[in-house]
Amino acid sequence: MIGDQNKIIVSPKQPYFVMATSRYYKAVVMDYGISHFYSFNNDVIGNSVIAVPDGCIDMLFCCDDKQPYANICGTVLQPRVVNNKRSYFFGIRFMPGLSFNFKHVAMSDFVENEIPFLEVIKDTELFDKITTSRDFNYQIQEFLKMYIPLYQQSQAEDKNSDLKQFLLKKITATAGQIKVSELAETAGYSVRTINKVFSREFGLPPKIFCKLIRFQHLLSNLNNFDKNIFDANLAQLSIELGYYDQSHMIRDFYELTNTTPGKYVHSLKEIEYNKRLIVI
Repeated sequence: MIGDQNKIIVSPKQPYFVMATSRYYKAVVMDYGISHFYSFNNDVIGNSVIAVPDGCIDMLFCCDDKQPYANICGTVLQPRVVNNKRSYFFGIRFMPGLSFNFKHVAMSDFVENEIPFLEVIKDTELFDKITTSRDFNYQIQEFLKMYIPLYQQSQAEDKNSDLKQFLLKKITATAGQIKVSELAETAGYSVRTINKVFSREFGLPPKIFCKLIRFQHLLSNLNNFDKNIFDANLAQLSIELGYYDQSHMIRDFYELTNTTPGKYVHSLKEIEYNKRLIVI
């Protein structure tokens, strides 16, 4: 069944990051609010690093010998070129809607924005350790040494942690196919309260957040097609993911990627996407 993928937690995808490199290394975590770590060299001529909407926070370190930098990047709401620099990158992608609470910075400040890492997390030692290394495992371990104590402290101080986790589980379990009124009813809060919680904690209205989660499930399904894509496949998939019809799904996909599902699947095969993606 095509839609089996939408029954599980989907690790958020940025497929054009993979397309911009000959080797994209991914270490899956799915714990502590982290989806995965990744690293790559932006070495494919003509391919920029393009971000698509995912509802996530990324920390991206450019490990350039002369001009290293690091940014905390919020979700985009439309596809956007985020980097053209030819260098080695190390990144952390958090689960949609999750990260530790940043002091003095609201989650909404990150949406469609990049804020320098050292402006938010004033840890020059970690910055230097990560940006001067090309050892993926070392970078992961050094980041976790800093991150886990901060994450645990953040969780202990977060009075809305249980409600946030409940809302995220509901949205994930339905692949984004849930109305705000249903979220409010199942959580035992008013629609107004749910909207306020989302704006404060996730930086996005719940309707937009659900749209991005459904889009990520669509991406995951398309990435798993191993045969030529046909209208029958798309029609079935559109029903399973809760779109009004196939045309609605295609319009949404185009809005968030600037391409169609058929062309997207063709590009995955053309560049041998699965050979570039190395999960460790």
